[in-house]
Amino acid sequence: MRLRDPQLLADYMKLRDFTQARLARSAGCSRQFVWQLLNDPNKRTCGSEVAARIEEALAVLPGTIFALPGLES
Repeated sequence: MRLRDPQLLADYMKLRDFTQARLARSAGCSRQFVWQLLNDPNKRTCGSEVAARIEEALAVLPGTIFALPGLES
């Protein structure tokens, strides 16, 4: 799934007091992966399961941070 905007992810992390490491632990991915989503313009996608776990960890509705399949806008 495609990350809508890295700043949106960063804003929700700040709002919920999540570090990259804490989000990685909560979502079952590596801290380096979270860093890539936030900082690497070539890495803005992930699998649907990881995207769902990130959104769940940050307590947002599905499709808030990652575009849902078929709704890419």
